[in-house]
Amino acid sequence: MKLETERLELRSATPADAPNLASLFSSPDVLRYLPPIPPITLEQATRAIARRMKMEAELGYAPFIILTKNNDRFIGSGGVVPVKDSPEVEIAYHFLPSAWGKGYATEAATAILAFGFESVRLKEIIGLTFPDNVASWRVLEKVGMRYVGTATYFGVEGLKKYVASRGTWVPPKRGI
Repeated sequence: MKLETERLELRSATPADAPNLASLFSSPDVLRYLPPIPPITLEQATRAIARRMKMEAELGYAPFIILTKNNDRFIGSGGVVPVKDSPEVEIAYHFLPSAWGKGYATEAATAILAFGFESVRLKEIIGLTFPDNVASWRVLEKVGMRYVGTATYFGVEGLKKYVASRGTWVPPKRGI
């Protein structure tokens, strides 16, 4: 799978992506806004890539590897993923701190939602974020998701929950 935006390429994960995934999910700045997990090792990242490849084969979607188009530099990961022990599907995006504040998350999230609704034909996509992760919940709002309150997921209470529905979601205008 492959999606392109003005500045980004979102593509299927391959085994060669394991070192980048290990780097991303070992960053204390990134882990700060995830349910409590230790930094992942290269071996764990390799297994995560295998799970992504299996998920894509079975469901037709899995989190993408996100690269900048101008130089193919790895900057993050994102996509739609099933919520464990739930019928819901969530949008998730994680970027290296060096990519923060450049509008990449909004650009990628817009493409991910469009993919989820148009290609995968999901009826609804949720977004979850820690209340103190202002940048993340602002992205969810910018891309047209609606705040519906707080909820408990992954054993974490008080997460901000957003929802977008296929029939009513409108992509944001360019330049947002």
